[in-house]
Amino acid sequence: MNVDNTAPATQGIVLQMQDYSIHDGDGVRTTIFLAGCALRCQWCANPETWTAKPKLAYYPHKCKGCQTCVGQCPQQLDPRAVTQATQACDHCGLCVKACPSRALSLACTPASVDEVVAKIKRDELFFRYTDGGVTFSGGEPFMQPDFIRAVIEQCEPLGISFWAETCGHFNWRSAADLFPYFEHIFFDLKVMDCAKHKAVTGLGNEQILKNVKRIYALGVPMTIRIPLIPEVNGDEANLRATAEFMQQNLAGCAIELLPYHELGKAKYTAFKMLDDFHSFTVPSSAMLEWAFGIFSSYGINVR
Repeated sequence: MNVDNTAPATQGIVLQMQDYSIHDGDGVRTTIFLAGCALRCQWCANPETWTAKPKLAYYPHKCKGCQTCVGQCPQQLDPRAVTQATQACDHCGLCVKACPSRALSLACTPASVDEVVAKIKRDELFFRYTDGGVTFSGGEPFMQPDFIRAVIEQCEPLGISFWAETCGHFNWRSAADLFPYFEHIFFDLKVMDCAKHKAVTGLGNEQILKNVKRIYALGVPMTIRIPLIPEVNGDEANLRATAEFMQQNLAGCAIELLPYHELGKAKYTAFKMLDDFHSFTVPSSAMLEWAFGIFSSYGINVR
C-alpha cells in the first residue's frame, strides 16, 4: 500500500466497534465508529462523536441505586451526576467496570491499531461467508485518516472489503490517498442551499460538495444518502436541487432516503446534552414515496 510520509497513527479514538452490522454495506460487516465531526447537525443521532474527548453516559432506567460506582471513583464523584463540563472526572472507567447493572458507559476511548485489527480478524469468517467486511463510520471517520490508513495497511493482505460512511466535511489532502482502497462510499448530502446548511449544521456545504465530486472523479462506487426531514430538506426545491446536482455531477450514483427518527434522544439524555437536542417531524410514508418519485423522474436509482 502506497502511503504518504506521515508516520502511521498507533491509536485512534473509537466510539464503538459494532458486530454483525447488516445496514452499513454488503454482507455482514463490522462497523467501526470513530469520534470527531466538524458538523453539529441538529438531528444528529450520535452527538457524543462531535468531539474526540471521552464522555461518560448514565442510563437511569438501568440504575439500581447501589452506589457501587461512587465507591470506585478516585475523585469520590457520583458518576450519575457527572456532566461533560465536570473537570475533576478523568474518565478512568473504573465506575463503568464496577456498575453491576451497566447503567454507565464510556464513549470515545482510545483504541490501538492492533486492537482494531485483532477485532477485524476475529470477524473475518463472517466476512468470507457473506461477502461482508469493515465499514468506517462516525462521527466523521476521515477526521482520523492516519488511523484508518494504518488499519487498512495491516488488513489489506487479508483481502478485507472496506466501505465508509461520511458527512463529506474533511480535509481532502489528508485523506485523498485512502479512497482507492474503499469498495463503496455512503456520502451524506443534507441540504443544497449553503446558507440553510450552515443554519442547521453549523457549517456551509462548500467543502462537502467539492469532496463528493472528488471521490466520484476517482471512480469509487458511491451511494448518496439524505436524512429526510420535512422542516429541513423535505421541500420540493431542495429535493430537485439535489437531484439536479447528482444528474450533473454524480451520474450513475444511487440515492437512499433515510427518514428522520428520534432514536438518538436517549443519548442526549444519557450524555446530559439535552440542550443540543432538536425535535423534528418524522416523514410519512406518503412523503417518502413522493420524494422517491422526484429522484426517479431524474433517472436516479432510489433505494
